[in-house]
Amino acid sequence: MDQAKVTAVVNEFFNSLKSEEDKMLDTGLTHNATVEILHQAVSQLCQEYPERFEQYIDFFEFACMYLRNESDELPEVVKNGR
Repeated sequence: MDQAKVTAVVNEFFNSLKSEEDKMLDTGLTHNATVEILHQAVSQLCQEYPERFEQYIDFFEFACMYLRNESDELPEVVKNGR
């Protein structure tokens, strides 16, 4: 899978989750700081485990079909290490 495309998709997704208000959360971090920490973790995992990322792509593809009532079955996520 093209790593530049993976990076572009992951960046677009996490940047869309950030908010202008950027409220402080109960964790002591702001909303945007929390999103950025998750963004960094996911980006690193995508680079280290590209095969797992591809499994999640398949999951989300079929999960979207389930959410749109195009399928009656919610796909199972392949568990890491199980």
